[in-house]
Amino acid sequence: MTAPTKFTPETVSAVPESSHAEMVDQVKSRFRYATTRYIKNLMEQSDAVRKQFEPSFYELMDFGKEQPFEEGKDNSGIYGLERIYEDRAVITPYFGCASYCRYCFKKTRTLGGDNKVMAEENIDAALEYIRSDSRITTALITGGDPLAKPALVYKILEQLSAIPHITKIRIGSRHILFQPDRITTELAERISSYNRVDPEKPLASKNISIGVSINHADELQPEVIRAVQQFTRRGVTVRGQMVLMKGINDDVATLKNLLDHFLATGIVPYYLFHCMDVVGTYHMRTSVQRGLDILAQLAEFSGTYSVPYVYVTPVGKHRVSPGMKLDYEEIDGKRYIRRTSPYKAERFLAFSGKKSLPELHEVDENGYIVSRYLDGNDTYLPY
Repeated sequence: MTAPTKFTPETVSAVPESSHAEMVDQVKSRFRYATTRYIKNLMEQSDAVRKQFEPSFYELMDFGKEQPFEEGKDNSGIYGLERIYEDRAVITPYFGCASYCRYCFKKTRTLGGDNKVMAEENIDAALEYIRSDSRITTALITGGDPLAKPALVYKILEQLSAIPHITKIRIGSRHILFQPDRITTELAERISSYNRVDPEKPLASKNISIGVSINHADELQPEVIRAVQQFTRRGVTVRGQMVLMKGINDDVATLKNLLDHFLATGIVPYYLFHCMDVVGTYHMRTSVQRGLDILAQLAEFSGTYSVPYVYVTPVGKHRVSPGMKLDYEEIDGKRYIRRTSPYKAERFLAFSGKKSLPELHEVDENGYIVSRYLDGNDTYLPY
């Protein structure tokens, strides 16, 4: 039987099991599949890890956006530079990774792209843009995975650290998990050398931090913890970011265990992200309320478990907290969360370089952006 190329949440149960293998091949032809030997071994040991990296026929489901968040695009006219906030700019030097997470919100660029790299002239132009605007105090180097290309990171760090108004530099990476053996003493020392605290003028300090995406305690194997310690021993803060995913970490015990591992190994708990509505993630997305319920149950423990929980729209992050009542709106038979964002439309348009707001966004009477975010659901599909 020929495998269907598209199906919907309503027709998924009718897809014959005999077609699944053929459909996975279709998925791989569109969204690349690659893992390191280290991740492959973890996948064999942990179902939670396997689900994050193994392609599924569900990825062909007629669901999701190609680019739910435009991070890394050239909205300032410079490839690899992105800005939507006054005080922050994002640099994406490399759009490839050593392993590919199936839930990646940049899926059409990382899993479906060609590992594009910022050219030298792009990097120079991006840094000049940042240098010319003293309102930018934070620079985020992200990907893809920047630590897969250390030479690019060094080049950017060298120039960023010389900009007086840049006081915070964050590096977003999952390479610590993908290839922990590549986090060498040389790499950690080079990165930490840009971390400078000025006791006399604290606001003139340069703070370097690493944001590592870890979604389950099974990922924090000894090799990964040692890689993290390469940075923490040298005074570089490592923050742990998590994506809430169905059947992986969407229960109190699993999430608490992960946070316990963070706290025990010197990783600072940071954001809990709701899984974004990128193509091929229907089976992984919980409802936003599911995350709120978990955090409410964690609240009886230490305040260190009260991590910021956010969902991300094209205009920025929206923080949601336990006890918050979500306002739902149905559009074309789908449930959206309607909420006034903390972002003013005028400022968003000015910083992003866009001429209009994204679809499903509007301006309220006070000038703030009202957004609609596609919610997930708590019906489990086996994968």
